[in-house]
Amino acid sequence: MKNVYEEVRFFYKEKQSFNSVVRQAWTEKFLQKKAWVGNSDEDLRSMWHQLKYFYCYLENAGFHGINELSSADYIKAMFYLKEDLSLTEDEVQHIFSVLKSFYEYLDTANNTLYMDELFLGLKNFYMEEFCPTPQFIGKHDKLYDELERTDGITREDAEQLNILLETLLNKIGLYYKGDEFSLDFNRALALYAGPLNVIPEDESEEFWLGFWDYFLFDYHLIKSDLSPLKYFYNKNKKFLQSTELRILKDLMKAEFTVFYINYVRDDDLVECTNLFTNKKIQLPQPDFGLCDYRKVLLYGHIYLKGVVMLNYITSVSVSINLRKRIKEEVLRQHQIYKYQEKSASLNDFFKRHAIVVRHTIDILVRLAKVNVVSPNLLLPLEDIDVSADVKDEKAESVLKFLADRYHFSLYASTNLFKLWKHVCAVLPQAQSPESRALSVFLSFTTINGVNFINKKLLLARLGVKKEDFQNECEKIAEVLKLRVFDPRYLTEEGFVLSLYAF
Repeated sequence: MKNVYEEVRFFYKEKQSFNSVVRQAWTEKFLQKKAWVGNSDEDLRSMWHQLKYFYCYLENAGFHGINELSSADYIKAMFYLKEDLSLTEDEVQHIFSVLKSFYEYLDTANNTLYMDELFLGLKNFYMEEFCPTPQFIGKHDKLYDELERTDGITREDAEQLNILLETLLNKIGLYYKGDEFSLDFNRALALYAGPLNVIPEDESEEFWLGFWDYFLFDYHLIKSDLSPLKYFYNKNKKFLQSTELRILKDLMKAEFTVFYINYVRDDDLVECTNLFTNKKIQLPQPDFGLCDYRKVLLYGHIYLKGVVMLNYITSVSVSINLRKRIKEEVLRQHQIYKYQEKSASLNDFFKRHAIVVRHTIDILVRLAKVNVVSPNLLLPLEDIDVSADVKDEKAESVLKFLADRYHFSLYASTNLFKLWKHVCAVLPQAQSPESRALSVFLSFTTINGVNFINKKLLLARLGVKKEDFQNECEKIAEVLKLRVFDPRYLTEEGFVLSLYAF
């Protein structure tokens, strides 16, 4: 049997990054000190097991140090442990006793601690779980309740809420800066910057605020197709404070909105109009100040029915005529999207392609382009009858392999297989599944402007003759009347790229 120190070393070896949260040396020296004052091996092993359970909570909840924990976090930790371990009242007391003793050791080692938060967490968890008392409500929850019950909001309350919001968004930002999401982060940055790759060399606050507004609300993760906010909520709701959960629920109701200012009501409020719905909106005066507000267009995410309203709003200077042009172009893009989703509302289009709207505004304002949407994309296209479900497992496995190989998003893969179904519906089964699959795949990438795929390498790897491949591509293009940036099969990347096809 391993001794307790070997167990500690094994834990930290398996979770190397956790050393930055609670150092391995702290844990080992704490146990050594307990051994020196006469605790048995069994006592040490019990203490380590309690600490290990707590450490697993810290890791799963995404904390970066024990000084981040509030009393509400300790309550969350105990509910998490109680659910997994079926803890009794005595066992809860034992865990808090071990943590108290560990924190006392750390205090003597000149580490910054929040012992009061631990005791408050113990008290309120114990009262909520083992005593007939009303459910614990933290001070932030009380603030949130008051804000939801009243029409007004004091400057002090607004500042407290902003602090809560910024703290939560920083936690979410750190979550997505991990290695697990590096591919998503870089993809989102490429979509946001566009094919001109306009990323400022300096730490431009305006650029990064706009990026995070897009990333958190509108970007769709590669594997799940969920927004980062929604995915974070689903994965971490078990570990978040109640106020954080309520803020997240409000944030997930926020909608991408393009609007302009009608008039300034007073020092605090302005009346705005949604560019597309003409709905009136009452908003706080923007922090950046107003010169000629009649020539300002704003866009970003707002949520009018709840407490939280994110102020990562972008403003651009436009004339009334240009404002009208922007509206016309975006409505055309909505029509293009309806080739994929016939019943899609304008809001559905924004949820899928808000980045297209951002780029459209930027192109019309900065590049002075007359048209953004190519007239060819609005030409009529015939519907394909896919009622007959044709199966070709070999070809479909090749398509899935290629989609995975090139890190296609779930949405891109869905459109790829939509093209595949259309091909199966209009062409007889091919003699070579590999040739048919590769032809569909490269036709799809050509439609979406992808130019980094090595065609020769794929032909060789799949054993497909160049002549067979070319014949297949020609047949597919002819029967489906394919065109570059064909709206039936546009990916998010393809739609953005189509805007810049000057």
